[in-house]
Amino acid sequence: MIDTGRPQPVRAEDVITRLRDRGFACTEQGGHVLAVRDVTRLVLPAPGRILPDRFVRRLDHVLEPVLGRGWRTGEADRPSAGSDDPDGALPADVHLLDAVVDLCPTSGAWCAFLPAELTVMGFGATRHDALSDLKDAAAVWIGVSRASVVLVTPTMV
Repeated sequence: MIDTGRPQPVRAEDVITRLRDRGFACTEQGGHVLAVRDVTRLVLPAPGRILPDRFVRRLDHVLEPVLGRGWRTGEADRPSAGSDDPDGALPADVHLLDAVVDLCPTSGAWCAFLPAELTVMGFGATRHDALSDLKDAAAVWIGVSRASVVLVTPTMV
């Protein structure tokens, strides 16, 4: 009997191949690979390594908004809402930003901020509202359209 509840191991070379198929230039540097496409830069473990589950989930979370759900498995649903290209190509000015979002215990509102720039903040009645407000604020801070901003949070939903 096959255990379908346990995720299959993901090999670094499989992810690198998918990224190359999606237009990333991948250069091996020691024990890592630098993958670059437009302004998006990723550092991945080199071929021959198995990627930890948390790493894979974070990578999927970061790249799904621009490459589509299932980009890594080859069963991608191309992004449509907010995408400049219906074929799933990255807009020229995508900005991946780490974000932190938390419930404020005293007010009951949700607060979000960029750890790299603590002065860029958002808030709202729900977690989604706070992240949406932060996305607007980040777009103003960088000087790009809202569609060019992708927020990455530590919590995978």
